[in-house]
Amino acid sequence: MRLLCLTFLFWSVWRGNGIEKVLVSAFLPVAPPSARPQRFGSELSEQRHVSSDFSFEGELGFQFHSSIASIPKDDWNSCGGDGVNISAFMDHSWLRCLEESECACGDTGWVAQHLAIMLNGETVGYVPLYLKGHSMGEFIFDNAWAEASYQNGISYYPKMLSAVPFTPATGNRILWHPSICRIYNKKEIARLRQTVATFLRRTAEANKISSVHINFMTEEEATDIGGELKDITSNGNEELSVQDRVKKMLTFRSRVKDDYLRRTSVQYHWKNANPNNHGNRFKSFEEYLGCFKSKRRINIRRERQTVLQDEGILIDAIRGKDILQYPGLVEKMFEIYKSTIDKMYFGRQYLNLEFFQMLAESDFLENLCFMCARYNETDQTEFSAQDVFAGTFNVVKDGVFYGRYWGSLAKKDIKNLHFETCYWSAIEYCIDQGIERMEPGAGGGDYKFARGFDPALIHSVHYICHPALRRAISQYVDYETEDNVQSADYLRDKTEKRGHGVASGFMDVLFNWKSEVQGVI
Repeated sequence: MRLLCLTFLFWSVWRGNGIEKVLVSAFLPVAPPSARPQRFGSELSEQRHVSSDFSFEGELGFQFHSSIASIPKDDWNSCGGDGVNISAFMDHSWLRCLEESECACGDTGWVAQHLAIMLNGETVGYVPLYLKGHSMGEFIFDNAWAEASYQNGISYYPKMLSAVPFTPATGNRILWHPSICRIYNKKEIARLRQTVATFLRRTAEANKISSVHINFMTEEEATDIGGELKDITSNGNEELSVQDRVKKMLTFRSRVKDDYLRRTSVQYHWKNANPNNHGNRFKSFEEYLGCFKSKRRINIRRERQTVLQDEGILIDAIRGKDILQYPGLVEKMFEIYKSTIDKMYFGRQYLNLEFFQMLAESDFLENLCFMCARYNETDQTEFSAQDVFAGTFNVVKDGVFYGRYWGSLAKKDIKNLHFETCYWSAIEYCIDQGIERMEPGAGGGDYKFARGFDPALIHSVHYICHPALRRAISQYVDYETEDNVQSADYLRDKTEKRGHGVASGFMDVLFNWKSEVQGVI
């Protein structure tokens, strides 16, 4: 189905661009767009005000900032909404460390243009904003869009992106001061968000920027700007054959508007809620295992045994200020992070040692949590950074455990060490600490679902300035979203009916879904 959508994307752009080409040429080898960061002007033209389409006292104004450091930390962090703390990776310190370590800077293709929102001359909100010269480090993939643009002579870069660099984690992307949430109701705040989105769109058009992308936003923000999901997906009871879907693709619909397109992706999250105990928190890891079928419980215990007993490995959770008690631990975690990149031919190193060190020196340190693997050869429990050979770099804030980076310096592959460090020990830690949710990041849906992680829809919105490209991408996004929503619903239904332990495994479930919903093998 994805292949059909991608084929249709290329064909739609050609048709909309008035270019006569044979459909099969979409699969001929072509030179891909340059992956290197593009250099371009870092300042946007003077666009400062956009009138709103609903009545409220005062004028909504905007001002760009070329670095997060130019915005007072307390002002930024106070804009979490009414009584809500700012999400972990939207924290001023996290963004400042990314920029000042030069991980996210103009030379790496991330030109900061953070937006301040003003009402009657006073700042009432912010939007993290970057001009991008490539699509790396985003995790909402638009490479196919860029290549379709390239093949048709349409410039795709620079583009405008509201997101946290290198971070596939959901959070508010339009930050409001708590006073805004108290003064205006939800409908009015939705209009305010739409006004901000309109300003970004007009700014892109005025500055010859190809598009605006707001990634990993909350569902409420996505609905306010991109519309309800039910409005862009087909009837959930409608089951179409491949032939019918192709015919439907080839029929241009009148739905495409000069507006933002809503897109969905799928991640897998773990929740600290026992379905066998009215959704209350798990009391122990053994209680969590009780949610699985017998065969799966046995397999999990065997997985853990191979690491913790057969290999004699200890997993320690070192969090917050305790990290500084162990000299060299921050540097060791950077080595572990880099080890995974060095092993993968497609790996890209987005972060440097300076970033790790700056985080440890900032107030963001209290949110860091390292899961550290070491051998227990002498039955000594005393921890030393020198003994750590594998682990994960994580962030914990406001009841959410964010798994970010995994790696191992071991000279040999240790069976199940990845699962133990990234999942089982992390889940056990969440249960012990009363942490509500775990988000292990992008990818790995098969083994995450099989280990009790449930599908969660991820939301983004996109405005494409070129009309033909926007029309083609709209068709692509609609069918992609339909597939993602149906697959997520299917897997959640399997979880509810059969418990977390899907005995047949994720791939069998996915195969069944393709057969039942898509009619495709």
